[in-house]
Amino acid sequence: SNRVLVFVLYKKEAGRVEAMLNKRGWKAVSVHGDKAQHDRTKALSLFKEGKCPLMIATDVASRGLDIPDVEVVINYSFPLTTEDYVHRIGRTGRAGKKGVAHTFFTQADKGLAGELVNVLREADQVVPPALTKFGTHVKKKESKIYGSHFKEITADAPKSTKITFGDSDEE
Repeated sequence: SNRVLVFVLYKKEAGRVEAMLNKRGWKAVSVHGDKAQHDRTKALSLFKEGKCPLMIATDVASRGLDIPDVEVVINYSFPLTTEDYVHRIGRTGRAGKKGVAHTFFTQADKGLAGELVNVLREADQVVPPALTKFGTHVKKKESKIYGSHFKEITADAPKSTKITFGDSDEE
């Protein structure tokens, strides 16, 4: 009766993990963008009803889907952002219920280690010592086109000034 939601990064990975689990005797379904809507709906229904306790999904299932009673979330592959990580683990422990999330974090994910450490600390969760070995530096978010998404303001920066406009009744 336990529902386990396994998140993967890629559509092909979802199909591969589903096939591997089914081959080894586990009842598993998957939800990802390469599946027809009918097949996704059927898989989701089997999972929600508890007829199939394992669902493999891409981030399509991390937002907007109401899936009650998910007791365990496994991040088989780490998402591209920590925001997606938060949405993934938010599928468990809903409506005041308890849940557990397990995440595989590899050398390939090390660029997000600092952000993940911050997310865990903000949530009063234990930060595994092995995670801090990846480093805790957080990269500033910067766009190649638009530059920095934020501006650091020093304490000695000039104060802002309020600008008021006259009546706009004139044409």
